[in-house]
Amino acid sequence: MIALGPCWACRRVFEYHPDLVQSVLIDPVTGLAPDMGGDPQRARREPLCPDCCKLANAERRRRGLELLDERDSLDTWRAEYLP
Repeated sequence: MIALGPCWACRRVFEYHPDLVQSVLIDPVTGLAPDMGGDPQRARREPLCPDCCKLANAERRRRGLELLDERDSLDTWRAEYLP
C-alpha cells in the first residue's frame, strides 16, 4: 500500500509506504513532540520526507543524538517486495 500525504515538517506532499516511512510523535493539539512539551497521551506518528530527515539528522548529529533513517520508504519497499 502506498500513501500520499504531506511531510509534517515541510508540508510538501510526497508518496510513502505507511509502515516504512520515517515518522515523529506529535501532539496534534500543541504541534509539539512529547519530549518538547506535547502530551504523550495524544501524540500520534506523523510522516517525514527524506529531505527533512536529512535536515533533522544534521541537527541530531550536532547534538550527539541517534540519527533517523534517511532512506526513502518507497525505495525500501520496492527493493524488498518488487521483483
